[in-house]
Amino acid sequence: MANMKSRSLTKTTIAIIAIVIVVIAGIGGWYFYYRRAGPTAPPEEAKPTETGGAGEVQVPGAKNILVIAYKGAKKLPEDQLVPYSSISPSWYSNITLDALIWAGRTCTDPEQRKVIYNVIQKITNDELPLIWLVQTQAPRVYWEWMKDVYFHPTLRFRFNHLGKDPNAPEPDMIRYGGTEEPHSLDPAVSYWGFDWWIMYQIYDRLVTYEKEVTEYVVPSIAVAWAHSEDATEWYFVIRGNVVFYDPWENKTYPLEPEDVIYSLRRVVIMHQDPYWLIDTFIDVNASDVISLDDFKAILAKGLFTEFKESSKKVTSLDELLSFFKYNGPVAGVVKLKLKFPYPAILNVLATMPASIVCKEAIEAHGGVKPGEENPWVYEHPVGSGPYYMVKWEHRQYVELAANPYYWGDDKPKVRRVRIFLIPEDETRIMLFTKGDLDMIDMPASLLFKVEGVSLEYGGKKWNVVIRKQNTLVIMYAVPNVNKEPFNKKEVRQALAYAIPYDQIAKTAYGGLAFKAYGVIPKGMFGFQNDEVINYTYNLDKAKALLEKAGVDPTKYTITILICEGYKELQDEATILQMAWSQLGFKVRIEVASRPTFNERIMSKDGFDVNLIGWGPDYVDPDDYAGPLTCGGYEFDEVKVIKVSSLDEAKKIVDMSTAKQLTYKDWLVIVGKSIES
Repeated sequence: MANMKSRSLTKTTIAIIAIVIVVIAGIGGWYFYYRRAGPTAPPEEAKPTETGGAGEVQVPGAKNILVIAYKGAKKLPEDQLVPYSSISPSWYSNITLDALIWAGRTCTDPEQRKVIYNVIQKITNDELPLIWLVQTQAPRVYWEWMKDVYFHPTLRFRFNHLGKDPNAPEPDMIRYGGTEEPHSLDPAVSYWGFDWWIMYQIYDRLVTYEKEVTEYVVPSIAVAWAHSEDATEWYFVIRGNVVFYDPWENKTYPLEPEDVIYSLRRVVIMHQDPYWLIDTFIDVNASDVISLDDFKAILAKGLFTEFKESSKKVTSLDELLSFFKYNGPVAGVVKLKLKFPYPAILNVLATMPASIVCKEAIEAHGGVKPGEENPWVYEHPVGSGPYYMVKWEHRQYVELAANPYYWGDDKPKVRRVRIFLIPEDETRIMLFTKGDLDMIDMPASLLFKVEGVSLEYGGKKWNVVIRKQNTLVIMYAVPNVNKEPFNKKEVRQALAYAIPYDQIAKTAYGGLAFKAYGVIPKGMFGFQNDEVINYTYNLDKAKALLEKAGVDPTKYTITILICEGYKELQDEATILQMAWSQLGFKVRIEVASRPTFNERIMSKDGFDVNLIGWGPDYVDPDDYAGPLTCGGYEFDEVKVIKVSSLDEAKKIVDMSTAKQLTYKDWLVIVGKSIES
């Protein structure tokens, strides 16, 4: 994995730092993210509404007006434009979209925030900064002797929640068939989905999820939380009597509030790939441990808390703990200072970079050095989770064992876990069908090899279980808008109309995929497909759009760049090659090694079109809209204001240049603030 260079970033630039490495280098791991909701029927085609000045607006039935007013808009210098970070991977730029992204990030009103993302979905569907292909589903494949199997879209599952029939082979060990070698088991370093899943077993975070639930987080190391009225100061009450377990020295360390602050600061100081997830939202230097007495004094003035569907203003520690139904020991309190109110901050704190590490153990083995990894932590995770690492036999397996000091009620049902590292699909499938593996990762296109398979063991017939679940992963083509003819929207739309989406779903994903409509995946807050263009295979419409753009396709050669080792991407590329050739383009496919692929897609002139996919760090549309469609603008300020009339809007933004967009009965006006 290539590391981003450290650089000075401000305001929106920082806020749109994104996750290029995990998707580029770890796209295979991202195929593991699922969601339970099923696909919907394709909507009727609808064209986005966007007009200029206020006098042009005709919005039948518009009952609500939302104004996005920005100040001090500046395009970042070219040397600060980094794909998946400060600029879309296609190098597409749109100041209106950037203002909406920032508005969605900072808006705390749920209804208004949803409308903002509904409009973002509409723009990204019309403008096609990326050509959206499919949203994947994926199979969970295991023997029926495995019990209580579930799946979370960002974190898969924790092994301690799974059971195994006592009559199964090796009932005291879960044998998992994985695909790849971990890169690091340091939560401040790794930005790889497979690594995150292993670390999920070993480390805890302040908050977590209830198995596959994504709608809310639940207490973990934090037993309760509350925040200031402006939601920029968050307080977390730390669970008492929790210890870290160091299996290499066979000793424990108490988990203290100081470990929480140390962990977050460490991520920022080390400045490795996932640092943006902490640094974007949390001012770690202004965050600290506070005494219980100080916290009680703050509480006495009133704080606000929410959990699941309930919310409350609290004025005492007893009242706060009672709200969370906690009556156990408390280790102390930490205060996290946010850089701005962020509605998804609890989701961020459930991600792997927010894992709580042991300060004492790390300081005894090299400590923290700015901009550097710690080689000891790389393969010596000291955590407080349900499992600890027994052994990492490189390129063979990672073995875990139940943590005897684990604090939770959900203690492991199966004592040991061995995750085998088997990159060859055929080998992994063969071992599984023999009964030597309990669960495996496998491409959907190879499911036929395990469908209907059974075996006899212990006098009983056992069957293979295949659960097909939706993911939040979207696959897309990246057209380089720095190059002709991709700089023209009509050409991007023509390419979209020339794609046989059903064939991609069937051939590349074994039928386990459905059409994607924009930057926000189905199953996520802000998704909509009822007011978007429904791109379907239509060569006549595609050719008409090329003619409208004044583009002769026979004069262009399109090279589709893909990363080696991914059958799904090869299948996608082959289908696109055939489809776009029918428009008259010369189309070739280039397969590059991962390092070369990474380097080229980060370069302004390194590709024509590349194929890749995106999965969530945390379940929020900002984790998609920012990295994938940001345009390189920063702002001094962006305000979200609901008004009752256009006359009121005219007093807030320059209507002569403002963009006006609609969604259902909402009019969203995006423009330059006229406030002094």
